[in-house]
Amino acid sequence: MTTDIATPAVAPDEASPAGASTTAGVELLYTLSTAPFPLLVSPATGAYRLADLTLVLTRRASRAIECGGITISVPVGPGATALAAQTTGMTASTNPTGWGAAVAPSGVVSFTPPGGVAEIGKERGLALSVAKVPVNRAEGRAPLTVTVRWRVPGDPSENPWSTETVELRVPKFPSTFSLGELRADPLRIAYGGSVALSWQAAGGNFRLRYKKADISVTDRDGYTAHNITQDTLFQLHGTSSSGSGEAEAVRSVLVTVAVPDLVTPTLTATRSVLTDRLASGIPRISFVPLFTASAAEHRPELSMRSFDPRLRRWSEPVRLPFGPAASPPAIAVRDGKLHLLFRPYDSEQLTWAEYGGRAWRTLANSPGPAAAAPVTLAAAGTSLICAYQTPSGEQVTRTSTNGTSWGAPSAMPAPLSGAVALYWDGSALYAAMREFLVGFTLMGLYRRDAQNQWQRDTGSSTPQPPVHSPELVLWKGNLTCFYRSYLGQVWAQWRPKDGPEASWNTQRLDDVRASNNVRLVVGGPALYMLFPDSEGTLHLRSSDGSKWSTAAPVDEYRTLETPALAWYGDRLIAIGRGGACPP
Repeated sequence: MTTDIATPAVAPDEASPAGASTTAGVELLYTLSTAPFPLLVSPATGAYRLADLTLVLTRRASRAIECGGITISVPVGPGATALAAQTTGMTASTNPTGWGAAVAPSGVVSFTPPGGVAEIGKERGLALSVAKVPVNRAEGRAPLTVTVRWRVPGDPSENPWSTETVELRVPKFPSTFSLGELRADPLRIAYGGSVALSWQAAGGNFRLRYKKADISVTDRDGYTAHNITQDTLFQLHGTSSSGSGEAEAVRSVLVTVAVPDLVTPTLTATRSVLTDRLASGIPRISFVPLFTASAAEHRPELSMRSFDPRLRRWSEPVRLPFGPAASPPAIAVRDGKLHLLFRPYDSEQLTWAEYGGRAWRTLANSPGPAAAAPVTLAAAGTSLICAYQTPSGEQVTRTSTNGTSWGAPSAMPAPLSGAVALYWDGSALYAAMREFLVGFTLMGLYRRDAQNQWQRDTGSSTPQPPVHSPELVLWKGNLTCFYRSYLGQVWAQWRPKDGPEASWNTQRLDDVRASNNVRLVVGGPALYMLFPDSEGTLHLRSSDGSKWSTAAPVDEYRTLETPALAWYGDRLIAIGRGGACPP
């Protein structure tokens, strides 16, 4: 079983309609709502029920983009995956007005901006409406395909236009299904108070969810929640099964607390902080009050950036919808999908997710429980290989040959600290790690043989003790290991892919000083390197095989930890913990 995940959002300057669901594309957010909600199928005989669809498009990043034509493909027919029984009588409009709109007999609704181009921003979105849709008589989930032609304003390139396509599911419920408004009494409570919830629902299975609570409320019409200490969103989920999958509708209500516990990514006090949960600074070392371990926890969340080498431009970082991460993430590309692996904050089970260019979804078959330590993910032909530390401290690898499940764990050498770097060269799996040997901290290089036994490469040497995690890449026919030393210097060791162990070469990159790991990936004809400087500002540089480019800052957001890096499609993807990102 998989769970589709979309980043929640609200259209600018508007309250989100009941049942609105948001899907995140790479450039835009797509918030879809239906009227009526929930959407019921038409009766077995007689006239069709009419429905209105509203789709709000808003920019994910702060920089606006220009859009050309937009199409919404409404599936037409009698089946479970079709929405409209016919297109007769359907109309289309936009807000703001002025766009051209046309409904084709095939169900493709075309929207044309005035003058051929219109701007969509984070604070100035676009609402597309398709009205009087005759809903067919089959229960199920109908996919709407939305295609947006877009470009960056002022792009001087010869062909600046790109296309973004997303698929949005519209659930159709049986005529016996109902999910009325979720009500809370009172809507504002004192700290630690209680709230009574009530609703009317029938014809399906129903669950009430808030915070970490998940309560079955089928055949009930009320529930009282106690000890509410912070603003809380209560959600009533109603589901109904059909041949095309499970349809789900959600009603929500927000209850606020007069003096709540505060949860915020950044807190700035311009004058003073008054609390009994601060400890004084260490004498003669710091006069700044420090939070005690019991009063402050570091719960960083994951964010994603992308880099378009054609435009030489990074996207704004976007927060991913997975919650706090207890380990740095690992990413790899398999079969056209970007895979993500990390240890969440509130569970030992590793989270495994994939991204197909539209939205993230969590995969059910986790590799298993892990310690809160760095993890590794690498592509090996058509397989994925992960390496991680179990809760008992054992270092293991597991392989997924199908992208949906994992094989049995296999033991491997354990690093002194940091993550293991893995690389598959087409015939063998290599590993690099920081290790302690004969009284020294060294970079250990290993090769897994045909019997799945790890053999140490005795031909490598380490001129400076490594810190943090290394990186392995195959570049210009050479197996190359990059790592950082204690003084921030970056070193490269390489030998021909099929060369003898004694043929390793070593070089220091004199013009690089990194405060954390260096991340490298081959993308097209270039090798890209990502690293933070001494101030925590991420920098990117590239090499064509003869020389390195000048390091260029990524953005203004600082970080203590280098994001994981991958080449996906035609651009770089960086996913990491910490660093500021827009809400």
